[in-house]
Amino acid sequence: MPRSRRTFQVFACPSCGSSPIRVIRGTWSGSYQGKRYVVKNLRYFHCPHCGEKVYDPSAMRQIQAASPAFSKAHRARKSA
Repeated sequence: MPRSRRTFQVFACPSCGSSPIRVIRGTWSGSYQGKRYVVKNLRYFHCPHCGEKVYDPSAMRQIQAASPAFSKAHRARKSA
C-alpha cells in the first residue's frame, strides 16, 4: 500500500503563539567545534514577532548532512 505524503505545516509560533508564521527559504549557517558549515536554499518557518525558527524533518536532514557533528569520521571516533 503506498504511503501518503504529509506536508509539515506550522500555523502559529510554538514560542509566542503569534500567527501567521512565515515560510523562509534562505542560507543557514552553523558551527560545530569551530568548524563552520552552510546549508543553502534551506526551507524553514520563522516567526516575525519573536524570531523563533522551526525546522521540518527535511530541513533537519539537510542540516545534519552538512554538519561535521554527523560526519562518518566523527561517528567512528565517538564509538571507538
